[in-house]
Amino acid sequence: MQRRKVTLKLYPNAAQAARLEDWTRLHCELYNAALEERIDAWRKEGKSISSFDQQNVLPQIKADRPEFIALGSHALQQTLRRLDLAFAAFFRRVKAGQTPGFPRFKSSMRFSGFAYPDPAGWKLMQHGGRGATLRLGSGEAAMSIRARGRHRFGDQAKPNDITLTRKGGGWFVSVTLRVPDAACARERTADFRRGVDFGINDWATFDEGPPIANPRWLREELPHLAALQRQRARKKNGSLRFKRLGRRIARLHDRIGNLRRDFVQKETTRMVRQCAVLATEQLAPKTMSRSAKGTVDAPGRRVRQKAGLNREILSAGFGMVHRMLAYKAEEAGTRLHLSHTRQLKPSQRCAACWELVPKTLAQRVHGCPHCGHTAPRDQNSAMVVLIDAFNTQDTSGTGVAARPKPLPRQRGKSKSVTRETPATTPCV
Repeated sequence: MQRRKVTLKLYPNAAQAARLEDWTRLHCELYNAALEERIDAWRKEGKSISSFDQQNVLPQIKADRPEFIALGSHALQQTLRRLDLAFAAFFRRVKAGQTPGFPRFKSSMRFSGFAYPDPAGWKLMQHGGRGATLRLGSGEAAMSIRARGRHRFGDQAKPNDITLTRKGGGWFVSVTLRVPDAACARERTADFRRGVDFGINDWATFDEGPPIANPRWLREELPHLAALQRQRARKKNGSLRFKRLGRRIARLHDRIGNLRRDFVQKETTRMVRQCAVLATEQLAPKTMSRSAKGTVDAPGRRVRQKAGLNREILSAGFGMVHRMLAYKAEEAGTRLHLSHTRQLKPSQRCAACWELVPKTLAQRVHGCPHCGHTAPRDQNSAMVVLIDAFNTQDTSGTGVAARPKPLPRQRGKSKSVTRETPATTPCV
């Protein structure tokens, strides 16, 4: 059995939405009260309170506050576990020498939602197509909420737990499914071997064949987004119109994110269905989109240009591509090869003679002075990672630069010439 998650959109009526808000407020109140109890116990007596100690007090809380009964014991316990996980993460960061980030009190408006950790207190009924009904609670306090969404696993998938989340003025439910291995398998329609290079000009460039264009979701909506932000800047902070425009901006960001996620899901699914071997390089979007602002003593250069490049990198959704390819390739029986970027240097290496040819980001055509091989830069990179996948086909896990014979000694190079930092304004 494997676990998969699917997210459905909820459509509660006015009364149901008000009850969901009340339940979220009560969960937030429990979270803050448990946090305050832990802080006071440590300050006054130097005593640590565990999650189990606080769960044992829940019967008394429900006796004193009957409104907590409708929430369900397991959902209340999960909220206390949520606080316990926050403390565990705090102590882990302290031991690692990172910025600790002590757990904070939360307002009801910023409390995202609540969860049911097991199949108790709720029931999800699928009606065929995209229709579904989520039933929460039992007895007179139960409510049935319309939902929309579906998954590809059919009747073999059994819901295990749910998380209700409030986002952008709407409600969503994330369902964890227990799925048999056979139901997770994806059918492969072809057995191609492809190298792919993800970029900005084209979202994906293959070693052969047409590339996949970059839809540039954020750039298309920037004028609309800027107009809404200018309108909000002219309103009084905290006023009704200020909050209304804030909700419109949040909905626009949600729309951009949904379009990006839908595009990446469809394209990664198409790749693994058509390829028996899929090779690409490791990407670190967090490092690639690092700010060039620098410090007061060492200010950066071309800060505005780098900020625009960072926006395009994050808008392309590279961070979710590898995660999706990893589990989808496993389900389809596709071999996914991730080349080590710093060892292989696919954007600098010639696919024909394997020599390093230093280039800046502004140079979009690869021309090898050693063998005369010429190709678009991204296509050459895709060919390099595919060769690396072939030469390391007996090595499991992440690939490294490998050849049947040792690489020739490289000539000495100036560090400033081989850097990936562009000498001119990058072409995005």
